[in-house]
Amino acid sequence: MLYWDKYNTIGHNPDIKGKRKFYDNNIYTFDIETSSYFILDGEVHPPKDYLALSEKDKKRAIKRSHMYIWMFGINDIVYYGRTWNELKEFLKRIDNYIGDMKYLFIHNQAFEFQYLKSEFHFSDVMARKAHKVITSIMRDYNFTIRCSLMMSNVRLAKLTEIFSLPVAKKTGDLDYNLIRNPNTPLSLKEMGYCEYDILVLYHYIKKELEVYEDVKHIPTTNTGKVRKELQDIVRTNLRYRRIVKKAIDVDPHVYNLLCDAFIGGYTHANWTYADEVLKNVDSFDIASSYPYVLCNYKYPSNEFKPCGIRRREDMSNRFCYIVVVKFRDVECKYYNNFISASKCRNLRGAKYDNGRLISAKEFEITLTDIDFYFYLDTYKCKYEILECYYSTLAYLPKEIIEFILDKYVGKTELKNVAGREDEYQRTKGMLNSIFGMMCTNTIRDNVKYHDNDGTWSEEELENDEIIEKLLAEKKKAFLVFSWGVFCTTYARNCLLRRVIELDPYVVYCDTDSIKLVQGYDKKVFEEYNETVKARIKRTSKLLRINEEKFSPKDIKGITHMMGLFESESEKNHKYTYDKFITQGAKKYAYEVDGKNHITVSGVPKSAGSKLKDLDDFRDNYVFEFEDGEKNVMYYTENQEPMDIVDYLGNSYHITDKSGCCLLPTTYELSKSLDYANLVNDESSKRARFKEG
Repeated sequence: MLYWDKYNTIGHNPDIKGKRKFYDNNIYTFDIETSSYFILDGEVHPPKDYLALSEKDKKRAIKRSHMYIWMFGINDIVYYGRTWNELKEFLKRIDNYIGDMKYLFIHNQAFEFQYLKSEFHFSDVMARKAHKVITSIMRDYNFTIRCSLMMSNVRLAKLTEIFSLPVAKKTGDLDYNLIRNPNTPLSLKEMGYCEYDILVLYHYIKKELEVYEDVKHIPTTNTGKVRKELQDIVRTNLRYRRIVKKAIDVDPHVYNLLCDAFIGGYTHANWTYADEVLKNVDSFDIASSYPYVLCNYKYPSNEFKPCGIRRREDMSNRFCYIVVVKFRDVECKYYNNFISASKCRNLRGAKYDNGRLISAKEFEITLTDIDFYFYLDTYKCKYEILECYYSTLAYLPKEIIEFILDKYVGKTELKNVAGREDEYQRTKGMLNSIFGMMCTNTIRDNVKYHDNDGTWSEEELENDEIIEKLLAEKKKAFLVFSWGVFCTTYARNCLLRRVIELDPYVVYCDTDSIKLVQGYDKKVFEEYNETVKARIKRTSKLLRINEEKFSPKDIKGITHMMGLFESESEKNHKYTYDKFITQGAKKYAYEVDGKNHITVSGVPKSAGSKLKDLDDFRDNYVFEFEDGEKNVMYYTENQEPMDIVDYLGNSYHITDKSGCCLLPTTYELSKSLDYANLVNDESSKRARFKEG
């Protein structure tokens, strides 16, 4: 790693691309290391002291952070500096040598941007929400910054494993608990840690260039990669565009209803098993659940139109529907509960099971017909259909289905193939991103960055802006939002129909998997799998697609049909989990071969090894910071200049105005209040059109 003033143009050769707007195709990368600390009663404390504070003192503590070293990669040469002024001089030198636009990659730009914004001016900042920056342009230097975390959806430490890179991120060589400043001497080991963060990023971008022609054309998000490839396939296909255009809804009221009807995956624990350490628990997973329903079910093929249907019996399976329903005197028939309270309006007299309804006196909800039928089958209730809209049904365009199947075949055939690991990961990532592409929110409130004062604001779209965007989607005719809505509906139905058949044995569900205690009837899965095979055979015949694409073979010659329920226990000839315990959605622990593992939202999985006994996985159990090194991040603003003394006694006058302060935290396991009460009882954003 070279000090920044060693930079010269020798070895830095421009690679200019473009016809009208020229840009440099060299790989530029950037990273910083920072110190976090807090001030309490005038005294500066390192992060570790934060854990000992009372809750009152934690609120009083002034959180601060600053940069003490930056690293800048030009291809595989890494330069560094210790101050912002040095960085400005360095960027000026590069700009003077290559005046054309350059693309700079930062892994998790949201973090670095919080520091950079107080030292540099930015324009064209694109963010999904405040702070979450995807791309930005430095106004005073010819650099466009892109977030490689958004591009890869993989944290830096995993890039080497996922993409088979020749270098790996160093671990444990930099103690973040020590306060450093630009005057702090850094050891060779610490400098190596800094350098390799840049080298890993460089080699990752180099991998991307094996697929994309130059740095400018690497898609800015992981989903964008799938979008670009499919767009290239259908861009000039007029038949495809006609099919899509017909199905895009531009009525703003219908658009609102589709937003309301969209529900994600079902993640829930059976409250009757909460707090209990269960033995010999099995797990069944649906193979490529979303790709399966996208390829084998029919979707809205026209705009939704109003109709006068007011009874379930009058609905036809030749159409799909969006309904607004008022339910009264609702009570679930099963141990597992399904209606999400967050989707209900005017909810009265409800009893909850971890956010889902056990019973309710009354509420209104917007549903697809598939969800409506399921709720009628699983709840005792009275209902009144207030509004009903219908659309004709058809398979998705064959171009999309074949695109999905090609990714599924590629993922299956490449798995465990030596030397093709990165190609496998890329194909797998694209397959998993196809559903996300269907639901990409192009009609969101405006997130604006104000460069004059470094603040953010979110501005609601006006009605005319929403209508304009809906019309633009129809004109573009690429994908249909209602397809994403019905994709999750179909996938949930495949899962939940099995749940109600096996209700007393179901312990936990998560989107495409069911965990069960012993005694369940395996024929439920076997019989369902036969229906999947029959559906695939029918789809294959109707669409004239080779059936083998739905069930490709892996390197060992084993067939993997999409959509089937597969059992880990059958693969391993043993129970999936020797022991299992849950405390609610996204809160469970299990033991396999004597080792404990956890899945707890907000807690690193590495903390599972610190759990000595599954009996301890109960309310009030605390995952200490040392268990998983979990930090809480504070965005700091308007920091006053002050002298900061490092851990070696070196002082430096810090002028960083903003940053990200990372302080250690613990996690206390607990149920939501309603869920805790239930367990002790013996007896889960799009811009909205503003309607009048």
